Amino acid sequence: MSFSLKERTVWNFKITLFMSYLGIFIFALWLVQCEKNAANSDQILSIEDLLVKNNDITGWSYEGARWLANNISELTTYINGGAEIYQRHGFIEAAHQAYRGKIDNVDRQLKLTIYNQGNESQAMATYEDPDIGLVGALDWNDGAGKEAHYIRYSGLSQALTFYRNSYFVYLEITYDTEESLNILKQFALNVDGRIK
Repeated sequence: MSFSLKERTVWNFKITLFMSYLGIFIFALWLVQCEKNAANSDQILSIEDLLVKNNDITGWSYEGARWLANNISELTTYINGGAEIYQRHGFIEAAHQAYRGKIDNVDRQLKLTIYNQGNESQAMATYEDPDIGLVGALDWNDGAGKEAHYIRYSGLSQALTFYRNSYFVYLEITYDTEESLNILKQFALNVDGRIK
């Protein structure tokens, strides 16, 4: 079976057109995938991105400069006497920020520290470590993280911790009422939403 020059030209044109459309389609799919990857990578650029932003919790703003620790030596500088707990559970990095807000019309301070422990099992081991100082803490079910608990220190202060993925989160506030516990929980849910 033989084709005329005209038929071959039409056939070649159709093949070229088809290949052009196929190329455009593949290129469009590639662009969509690149945008998805860029969006995912923009969600969490660093551990600092997990910190609660200034005034994200109504009435609570940054107090002082944040600190970052990218190795155990830097962490020891910031939390002298406690860094070895995190080191034995795979410490990678940490970020800390203090916040100032009012409870019962009095200024209170809340501190948030997020530790990247490398993986979820090491974050869980940190969470469960009795040396963290939360022996006797109450579980917070339906809250932040895979597991969460809090402790109240006789009207003086409270602490709340949880873990999710490779992160162990520690929050403390210089007051102990139901309202201050609710503020801690709001901060915890905010951070957990960024980790998810």
